[in-house]
Amino acid sequence: AVQGCCHGALDDIYSTLQRAAEKDGEVVDLLLCCGDFQAVRNCQDLNCMAVPNKYKKMGSFYKYYSGEKTAPMLTIFIGGNHEASNHLRELGHGGWVAPNIYFLGHSGVVRYGGLRIAGISGIYKSYDYNKGHFEAPPYNSGSLRTAYHVRSCDVYRLGLLTGDVDIIMSHDWPLGIHRHGNYQ
Repeated sequence: AVQGCCHGALDDIYSTLQRAAEKDGEVVDLLLCCGDFQAVRNCQDLNCMAVPNKYKKMGSFYKYYSGEKTAPMLTIFIGGNHEASNHLRELGHGGWVAPNIYFLGHSGVVRYGGLRIAGISGIYKSYDYNKGHFEAPPYNSGSLRTAYHVRSCDVYRLGLLTGDVDIIMSHDWPLGIHRHGNYQ
């Protein structure tokens, strides 16, 4: 299954997928989340999110992080622009954020079954694109935002891949996507 922005609603997403599986008889064994995952572990993480206060909510990720719950399917995600900058910065090269939940990092690639899945986290901002990842605690209001900007070094890493990639995940919409599909 593929989910756009999660906004911390893992419980809702997993229960919806499980209800659909019960109804249709098809098991979902992989969930791909395309950013705004909001892997918020605690109140400190809320303070490291560059969003208006009304959107700073714990969500349900902390239950999976603490071990109170386990993701019912492998979940692979990339970062968007509504993330706890401190948490995902700790895993810039990717890694497990909770049992059965994997972050692809600033950019990364994994294999699942016969699929090769690549992803790039964040949103594009031209003024930060050619900079490195310089953000580190303590964050200020600027670095909370620049931490989730796509960098040329991350695009370069993906460009070094050889062979086929079956799925590419991004938070930004691909350039020119509006020119494809059903216009009527």
